[in-house]
Amino acid sequence: MKELKDYKETIHKCSKCGLCQSVCPVYLETGNECTVSRGQFIMLQGVIKGDLKLNKTINKYLDYCLKCGKCSDFCPSDIDIVEVILAAKAEYFKNSFEGKFLSIFQSKPIFNTALNTARLLFGHQKKFKKTFPKKAVYFGGCIEAVFPRTSEYIKSLLNKMEIEVLDTKFNCCGLPFLTSGNMKRFVEQLNENIEKIKDIEFDYFITDCASCQWTWKEYIKYVEDENLKSKLEKIQFKTIYDLIEDSGIVFESKKPCTISFHKPCHEKNDSVENIIKKIRNSCYMELDNYDKCCGFAGILKPSTWNVTGKIIKFKKESIEKTKPDYLLTTCVGCLISLKMLTKYKTKRLISFLDKKCRIKNS
Repeated sequence: MKELKDYKETIHKCSKCGLCQSVCPVYLETGNECTVSRGQFIMLQGVIKGDLKLNKTINKYLDYCLKCGKCSDFCPSDIDIVEVILAAKAEYFKNSFEGKFLSIFQSKPIFNTALNTARLLFGHQKKFKKTFPKKAVYFGGCIEAVFPRTSEYIKSLLNKMEIEVLDTKFNCCGLPFLTSGNMKRFVEQLNENIEKIKDIEFDYFITDCASCQWTWKEYIKYVEDENLKSKLEKIQFKTIYDLIEDSGIVFESKKPCTISFHKPCHEKNDSVENIIKKIRNSCYMELDNYDKCCGFAGILKPSTWNVTGKIIKFKKESIEKTKPDYLLTTCVGCLISLKMLTKYKTKRLISFLDKKCRIKNS
């Protein structure tokens, strides 16, 4: 696994053009050069050279990175900026008291006990035994433990599409560990997840959370076993929304309503908007800057609230302006953030389709 020093040449590729400033949600709020990738790379160059120490102050600026990837998408030097920032976060986590303290709460026994407790409280999922030529692995993540009904609904939808859902039980994708810099725990989690699929054959790997799918796609950067890398390279990642759009299934709201959608940073295709706009008996109302980051970034930290709070406030103002009956999203982290800031009913799209809609013939 790469360490920060291994990114010396990558950081050197940065031409300091400043184009990242125009798309970074944090820089647009602060105007502070240390909160954007160009300024952070200058600091990390100093750390690699030994001129600076990777201390609490630099780590705070690294925490401002929302991992939204907008800077990477816009970078003329084609640098995976988020990967470099995460490597720096990992180095700080490994050598700091803060990291050692947080690793206790993120340890496998404590984290998995919390998920297993949730499963006991909210009930077990029923098994789907229908067999079809096409087979899929469904990854529900942590939220599957809390909302088993939603996972059952997804599996029933897949069966309607004549796709068999293989019986695989997962825990977390590992995103909370990755964003905090706890690479030991993240690698442990990714190895546990890959172990469950390495010996089975399937056509699709299905998720309903944009950030979970992004994290799974990141696994390949941290896997050293060539056989496992080959397995990951061959996976056909699909969201449930991709398959819904491909299938031609159309939904109808049980009651007339207005709907708005917050697009997560990790949602990279348009299938979600297409599905929402086609929901009958509803009116889609687009938010101003509907795809601007909500500020959650995988974890909310008190040390960065002065900035992320401004980003969330901007999002709140656009929601208040639109006043939808339902505010929908496709990321669990975004869902948490949106529920904190608005009085409007906030749901994951898949939950809305399950509870508030019925399937109509296309």
